[in-house]
Amino acid sequence: MTITEMLVISLRLAAAFLPLLEYLLWIAFSCIAAEVAGYWVHRLLHSEKIAFLSRNHMIHHIQLYGPMQPMRPEAQYRGTTEDRPSLGDIGLEWLVPAVSVLGVFEAFFWWMGVSPLYQVTFVIVALSWARLMLNYLHNWMHVQDFWMERNPLLRKWFLAARRLHDIHHHQLDDKGKMNRNFGIGFYILDRIFGTFSLKHRAFNPTGLEAAKRRHEVLYSRQPKVDTTVSPSA
Repeated sequence: MTITEMLVISLRLAAAFLPLLEYLLWIAFSCIAAEVAGYWVHRLLHSEKIAFLSRNHMIHHIQLYGPMQPMRPEAQYRGTTEDRPSLGDIGLEWLVPAVSVLGVFEAFFWWMGVSPLYQVTFVIVALSWARLMLNYLHNWMHVQDFWMERNPLLRKWFLAARRLHDIHHHQLDDKGKMNRNFGIGFYILDRIFGTFSLKHRAFNPTGLEAAKRRHEVLYSRQPKVDTTVSPSA
């Protein structure tokens, strides 16, 4: 076989695998887009720019897993949507922005002439990534003895991510807002946009009092704290 023939065969093989590679890159892009959108939606929920959304999100952050509450008090997740409209255990505070973001992406893809296959793939992959990170992984960060704690391959990553999420719940600014570590499993965007905190800082009593004034009703509904369990437990 001549060099020319070998080159032709190589080019044909590359051309055959190119669509698969392109599709795999699209899947990766869909995951990254979902991660970016999740980060900014999470920041929106803490900004109080849309009061209805932030108020619903604060049920999780103040009433159930507040700054002075243990992060893993029980073997079951304390759901926040039992008495509110939701899809499964995902509340409107996440659903409304998620649907809006997907609509923007799909309108852009349609305008750019992206194929229907790629559009459908984006929706499925982005929603699956969001479900995995923002719902499944996040919820299990707040319960005891999750299987990733014992998995030799995932244990180190999971415990590090969970500790950073604990910081997100504990750290308050002077206005009583939680403004650090908006990621769930990954915190690259927090590093990029200046919201990353690696260590627990000294507790801010001024911030706690501000949060209590702003969310008085939610604080009044907090479950009783088990004094035998530390807030980071």
